[in-house]
Amino acid sequence: METKTPRHSEAVIADIMMPHHANGLRPASVFGGVILSMMDRCAGLSAVRYAGGQATTLSIDKVLFKEPIRTGQLVEMRARVVHVGRTSMSIMVDVFAEDIATGRRRHTNECWLTFVRLDDEGRPCPVPALMLETPEDHRLHAIAARRREHALAEREKG
Repeated sequence: METKTPRHSEAVIADIMMPHHANGLRPASVFGGVILSMMDRCAGLSAVRYAGGQATTLSIDKVLFKEPIRTGQLVEMRARVVHVGRTSMSIMVDVFAEDIATGRRRHTNECWLTFVRLDDEGRPCPVPALMLETPEDHRLHAIAARRREHALAEREKG
């Protein structure tokens, strides 16, 4: 089976946040579900790009909402595969909000997701091995490996 790097999986989506994305609070901020949906889509694109075929969300393992995103701001999601199992891929998504007029960018969210590669019948199937290139690749891979071990241990508990 082929080997791929995290760069093979990089995916970016961006959208301007409009009033219909707001949660109704004052001052208006973007509803968390909108951000979750965008993160899942961006991670899905990363998974499909890496796996070379269909993939589905297994879990959204951790979402960190560090700062609010306001309507009128540009939101950019950046996803990449950071760890793989036999059929699964751990994906990290970073979210940035930008005030378009000033260009000021903030890292507002971080999310860890797990996707599973599916064959044409919808059954899990193998993914390419992951080749780490940079110190950042190694750092994120180690974090994802610890997260995976913890998740598997929790599942065994029942």
